[in-house]
Amino acid sequence: MDDQELLEAVASLVRPGGRELVCGRSGHAAGHVCLEVPAGADLRTLRARFSRRYGQLRNLVMGGCTDPKVTERTGLPLLAPFAGELAEMRGWASGNRWIGCGAVRAGDGEELVVLVAERDAPPSDEPPEEVVRVASPRRVTPRDDRRTWVRRVIDLTGWEPLGLSVDWAAVEEELGVPLPADYKELHEAFGGGVFSDSVSFLGCGGGVSFDLPAQWRAALSADRDSTYGSVSGVDPYAVYAPGGKGVLAWGSTEWADEYCWLIDAERPGDHPVLARSHDPGPWYRYDMSTSEFLYRVLADADFLPFGIARYGLGATFLPGSGGPFDGRKL
Repeated sequence: MDDQELLEAVASLVRPGGRELVCGRSGHAAGHVCLEVPAGADLRTLRARFSRRYGQLRNLVMGGCTDPKVTERTGLPLLAPFAGELAEMRGWASGNRWIGCGAVRAGDGEELVVLVAERDAPPSDEPPEEVVRVASPRRVTPRDDRRTWVRRVIDLTGWEPLGLSVDWAAVEEELGVPLPADYKELHEAFGGGVFSDSVSFLGCGGGVSFDLPAQWRAALSADRDSTYGSVSGVDPYAVYAPGGKGVLAWGSTEWADEYCWLIDAERPGDHPVLARSHDPGPWYRYDMSTSEFLYRVLADADFLPFGIARYGLGATFLPGSGGPFDGRKL
């Protein structure tokens, strides 16, 4: 098995309807599968490849030290099979499965491990339609609240805007279309990172996991790869390509919800939000701004199926890098 075969094996386990997870290792309980790691594989390279495919990682064990705040919700099933033997472990959430990549102590050295474990994901509230157009929800904010939606996200999280500078002209030249003005404001205030420990927001610049252009390039490459057949991963759409029409992702959740824009090069000022839940089903179309959609996801418990306020996660923001555990409150 080589690295690509390992990635394909993981993908087959995390896609909906994947087989039951029963590990073949002696002494390992059901609920996970340890996969064969290619000889000569490098931990850093594997982490990078998983991050490109599955987004933001969670630092669960570093240098033999386990994050003391790790829970069932934040990756504990990846640690359970190894009973204190772990030297390193990173985790990624994908729907109802965890993906783990790390190292266990073995004699005088370390052995690389990759596993997929069961994960409890929030239930899906989706109807069966393939594509759903959703009108903007009834405005519930006071008439005298004249704050922009970007300002509301800032106030909601108690965040001090960073005032980041970006060469937007260069980014938009590569994409071939302008990005939404309020998205640019969000990036300049926050950069890439995670809201409420659950919602990943892609900025422009910084680490690959939170870089919108880098993630777009990877998604476009995968969408054009015929290895897995001709059906797009964002069916019935395609990943946006310059000059065309398609989906461009700007956010996601740890349970694999996706937030995108529907981009049409012939309508460069139009950026409706497309979103779908972790249990593959219909796309929802919202004719509202990026910042309004994000605010409602974070603050409106009745914003179904995407509002996360009902889960009591709080309204916080943590940048995508920094600190011994990537700045994450796990």
